[in-house]
Amino acid sequence: MPSLTVAITAGANARKASELLGHLRRQTIAHKMEVIVVSFAEANPDFSGLAGGLELTVLHHPGSADFGHARAEAARRARAPYIAYLEDHTAPAPDWAEQVLLAFENAEPGVTAITYAFRNGSPDTYFYRSAFMAEYGALAWPLREGPSPSAAANNIAYRRDALLAAGPQLDSLLEMDFFLQKAMGDSFLCHTAPRAVVYHQTNARLAELVWVHFLYARLFASRRVEHERWSLFKRIAAAPIVPLAVPLLRIRRLFRALRGRAPLPAQAWKALPLIVLLYCAGGLGEAAGLLRGAGVSGRSLVWMELEAERASR
Repeated sequence: MPSLTVAITAGANARKASELLGHLRRQTIAHKMEVIVVSFAEANPDFSGLAGGLELTVLHHPGSADFGHARAEAARRARAPYIAYLEDHTAPAPDWAEQVLLAFENAEPGVTAITYAFRNGSPDTYFYRSAFMAEYGALAWPLREGPSPSAAANNIAYRRDALLAAGPQLDSLLEMDFFLQKAMGDSFLCHTAPRAVVYHQTNARLAELVWVHFLYARLFASRRVEHERWSLFKRIAAAPIVPLAVPLLRIRRLFRALRGRAPLPAQAWKALPLIVLLYCAGGLGEAAGLLRGAGVSGRSLVWMELEAERASR
């Protein structure tokens, strides 16, 4: 039986999936892993030549726009006690899987999730360094060991039994990890794996990056209306507030998470103009989602995560 399941949702860009499989083949505990790829590509992808000794399963969901179902299906098919999710635009360090497994094995039984330490996987320029800080600064390397200052969406590992305890709601809750973690309530306990390093690639163009932050926040707000049953009055009352409140709260949380982790605070100050721009785009998107209400299509999430162009080193 595998000790760790790695789950990937992939789109039509086979190059990204093949590069990630290459990184997984080189893991120090590759022989203890199974890899599940859920593909949304129209044509059934053939990754057999890329497995290279990996225990690989490919689930084909052609043309699907249900990101949550894909992730939940991987959890249901997994055989390991822990399932580590990775986006197809990431590059894990060779000992990433080993460090995730060690973090679970050394953690107290109540720990249900493990977050990784992130580094910039795009070119080393001001734009990409700043975008990385806006998106993954709270979990940037160097990261302290202990309770996680934040829980990343999509790139996070869970105890499999904690996921399956959600039952039939798992599909909708796993579309955006925030709602799964909130549904877990006090049973959700997330710790860091500071040596489980993952390089994350961001969007290649500024305009697209701003649009992505707007769309993601709009979808998030729409799902919040659905999951938390916000009334029309509450939505209308909150919509004018969030464009200002959300960026301020996110900036505060970011700098609080970076406190004492040199040189990250200095890097965040340098990145502040882009951070403000992206967080403001998110605040406007959240207001738009509240006004729109339930029913925003998950197709935008598939485009953001699987189809939008990403810049790699």
